[in-house]
Amino acid sequence: MASNSEDLVEGAIVRIKLEDFVTYDSCEFYPGPHLNVIMGPNGTGKSTIVCAMCLGLAGSTNLLGRAKEVGEFVKHGCNKAVVEIELHNTSGKNYTIRREIHKQGNRSNWELNGHHSTMNEVKKLVGELNIQIGNLCQFLPQDKVVEFANMSNIELLDNTEQAIGQPSLYENHCRLKDYRHEEKQLQHNHKEKKQTLEKLVQQNERLETEVERYNTRQQLLERVEILEKKRAWVEYDNKRVEYITQKNRKEELTKLVRDARRQNSPLQAKLDAAQRDLQQVDVKMKEITNEVRQAANNANRKHDRLAELNSEVQEAVDDLKDKKNQEQKRRNKVQGWKQIIEGLRKELEEMEPADDLQPKIDENHLARLEVSKEVQKIDKESIKIRSERETYKRDMKECEKRLKRLNDQRNQRLNTLRNKYRDTYNAVEWLRNNPNKFKRTIHEPIALVINVLDTQHARYIEHCIPMNDMIAFVCEDADDMELFLREVRDKQRLRVNAVKAPTQGMANYRSQRNISQLNPWGFTDYLSDLFDAPEAVKAYLCKQYRLQDVPLGTQHTERNKEKAIKECQLRRFYTPGQCYNIRQSRYGNKNTSSTNTAVGEARLLNITVDLTAKREVEGQIQDLEQLIREERRRYGDLSSERKGCQARLNQLTEIKQGLLAQRDRRRLNMQQIDAKTKAIKRSETEAMDIKAEEEQCSKKIRSLNAKKIKLINEFKKLVADCVVKTKDKVRLSLQYSYAVQRKTKLENDIRDMSQKLIALESEFKNLQTLVREVKETAKRLMQVAREKTGSDEPSNTLKEAFKSYPNTIEEMDVMIHSERARAECYFETDQSVVEEYENRKEEIDKLSKEVETEAVRLDNHMQEIQAVRTEWLTALQKLIDEINANFSKFFSAMGCAGEVDLHKGENEDDYDKYGIRIRVKFRKTEALRELTSHYQSGGERSVSTILYLMALQELNRCPFRVVDEINQGMDPSNERRVFDLVVKTACKENTSQYFLITPKLLPNLSYGPKMKIMCIFNGHWMLPHPKWVMKGFLRRRKRIDAL
Repeated sequence: MASNSEDLVEGAIVRIKLEDFVTYDSCEFYPGPHLNVIMGPNGTGKSTIVCAMCLGLAGSTNLLGRAKEVGEFVKHGCNKAVVEIELHNTSGKNYTIRREIHKQGNRSNWELNGHHSTMNEVKKLVGELNIQIGNLCQFLPQDKVVEFANMSNIELLDNTEQAIGQPSLYENHCRLKDYRHEEKQLQHNHKEKKQTLEKLVQQNERLETEVERYNTRQQLLERVEILEKKRAWVEYDNKRVEYITQKNRKEELTKLVRDARRQNSPLQAKLDAAQRDLQQVDVKMKEITNEVRQAANNANRKHDRLAELNSEVQEAVDDLKDKKNQEQKRRNKVQGWKQIIEGLRKELEEMEPADDLQPKIDENHLARLEVSKEVQKIDKESIKIRSERETYKRDMKECEKRLKRLNDQRNQRLNTLRNKYRDTYNAVEWLRNNPNKFKRTIHEPIALVINVLDTQHARYIEHCIPMNDMIAFVCEDADDMELFLREVRDKQRLRVNAVKAPTQGMANYRSQRNISQLNPWGFTDYLSDLFDAPEAVKAYLCKQYRLQDVPLGTQHTERNKEKAIKECQLRRFYTPGQCYNIRQSRYGNKNTSSTNTAVGEARLLNITVDLTAKREVEGQIQDLEQLIREERRRYGDLSSERKGCQARLNQLTEIKQGLLAQRDRRRLNMQQIDAKTKAIKRSETEAMDIKAEEEQCSKKIRSLNAKKIKLINEFKKLVADCVVKTKDKVRLSLQYSYAVQRKTKLENDIRDMSQKLIALESEFKNLQTLVREVKETAKRLMQVAREKTGSDEPSNTLKEAFKSYPNTIEEMDVMIHSERARAECYFETDQSVVEEYENRKEEIDKLSKEVETEAVRLDNHMQEIQAVRTEWLTALQKLIDEINANFSKFFSAMGCAGEVDLHKGENEDDYDKYGIRIRVKFRKTEALRELTSHYQSGGERSVSTILYLMALQELNRCPFRVVDEINQGMDPSNERRVFDLVVKTACKENTSQYFLITPKLLPNLSYGPKMKIMCIFNGHWMLPHPKWVMKGFLRRRKRIDAL
């Protein structure tokens, strides 16, 4: 049945035809221009129509959230599928788009208006008709409903602008984003150039002082240069005058040298005669000196012998004295030994007899042996206990290491959560610190409390449970859940999930069939049997995902998957690396369709904890702790016993040491008495005869004195002879002294004259050299002066400048040094610095002009942005106000509250941060809260989504809107209210086409005349589509009624 084309908007769907597409063999239907309600039981093909719209209008399979490859939409057992869509054209013949999907190779053939076409040409037409398949505000498939609530404010604004705004609205928004980016770039460039300019100015300001110093230094160096020129000429003049003076002095010295040579000749003859007289006296002096020396040597020998005899007399006296001292010492020593012997004998008389000590020592030895045996026995027992205790400690440390390794597996999962889901990790930490706030247990996220028995199965458990539930907390009490969410969501602003565990235990969630019944197809276990978890957590997972009815197969299952799908009547099952989902039609021949997805590697559950091993290790630790305590008690008892034995042993040892000391002291005393007695006897045999020694000493001294008298007489005679010869030597010495004096005077006179002559000759020679050098120096200085002035003599200008400076070399050197020192005080600025200063000055002028130009350009750009911003923001605010009015009205009609506003972010100039914020409340006691995927329930999010889409309905520019099973999760009251609002809104004049997909409708709903309800009858006993003729059915009915 064709639709009324007058009510259709440009691009609305007029007809849809399907062949071998998913569950359809052949189907063709004509939607109405307003609200189209497509309903039918699950599995009949409602969402298949949505898939056909998406794929037929060149949409991506990713938008559907189902199969990834387009070939998977071909009906099972067929090779290709056909989707044909006719779109309304208000200015001519309707557009017809036909797509043939080939399963082999996942390829498609396109036709547009009966002619071969391409996907890009179809996309271009769809874009021109403002059909936005990828915009959730226009096209909301069943599997993408949850993504609407997950959209950020920014994404919602972009989709809303594209869906209902004028084209210029979204274009202006994009322009503003680009303008803002360009503005930031201009500001950045302007700022960089301005900073560069300031930096260059600062650099030149720093160099200005150096440039001034450079100029001052150059002036000072110019003065130094003039001074050096004048100094060169003055130095030349001085040297020329010096040459003339030295030349005159040379002539005078020539005359003085001739006179000195004439005076030196007579003195030499007198010196030769004096030399001969001196030699004769010298010979006589040597002879008499030898005689005196010989007489002195003889006298000295006699004197030395006399000294030796005196020494021998003194040695005899000293020897006698030493012997007397030795004898006295011997007598004193003997007297001391006798006193010691007397003392030792008295001490022996006071000591206990030796015969009484030995029995006591023997008795003490036997007692010590007994006590030592007891101590050794205790020590052996203590060593045994210590060894056992150390063994227990080593075993306990090993058990603790094993327990730590087992516990670390759970911590590894927690660390993974911390890296990927920081809010969930923080909530876990808070829960561990505040467990007493709740009436019943709140289980940590499912990912932490699940323990997969075999890590190879972790991938299937993790694939079956969505990540939102994997990181969800499981609460056993509803009030606890409300309190927990209030603490972590409202107070701490943490984005976490929490779920309520069912009140029934695992006894109510048993498998419908025993796994042994599925063994023929290779199934080995149900997913619920592959892991351990707290009962509340496991019950929740079984209720939510029916893990007790999802089996895991083997490679045999994978090879026979087609047979398993047909015969096992399963909704889902797993094979190694694959997951199969099966849908079965409820009508006709109950055909089945299946989809399969790859199962990736586990990211969390592959880290498991062996609970049996953990409990076993904890039991072993408790047993070992008990054994260690018992061993410690036994060791303490033995230690106390050993201390008592050791005390007795120490006491016996002290007694023994006292007895042995007495015995050893007695033996020592007796030995000392015997030794001293023997020493006295030896000393008596060594006594000296002092009188005999004195007589012998006197005899020796008398003999030595006789020898001394004889030597003294001989020495006296030799001394007298030496005196006579010494007098003769003195007379000759006086003669020799006179001769030496005379010779010395003559030598001095000759030397003085020779020195004078040598000095004159040396001075003459030096003067000759000096004259030559002065002449050469004068020539060189003249050449230097000419080089400095560049002429043979200074110019008049230079002579005039010379007058301003001193005339002496010393004054000029002082001034040169002073001026050069002043120049050096200004440092030596490199010429390149001055050049750099000048170049930078030119660069500053150039950059100043560029900065001014950039500022003008930036100002013009800001004005342009302001113009576009005013136009865009005015239109956008008006649009959002209209959306808000409709949204608030719809929420108010449902007894709730909601509003839509423009969220501008922290900086109003960052247009890419603008977004639409939806805030709702469903209870009077609550405040308005932003719509998110975390706070509101699934039903509340569905209501908010459909009401927002309805708010867009009257404003929408798009040809049609599709909403697939948005009412799932709503309670009956909300579902009824929402349906009434949809009917009133979608059936108004001048609204776009609306498709509402639902598996059911509540009874006694309100229907409008512009609605079109299409019920899907898809089953084995249905007529083929070409034979379904409504007019023929009506004629037959009339004939039956006429009978």
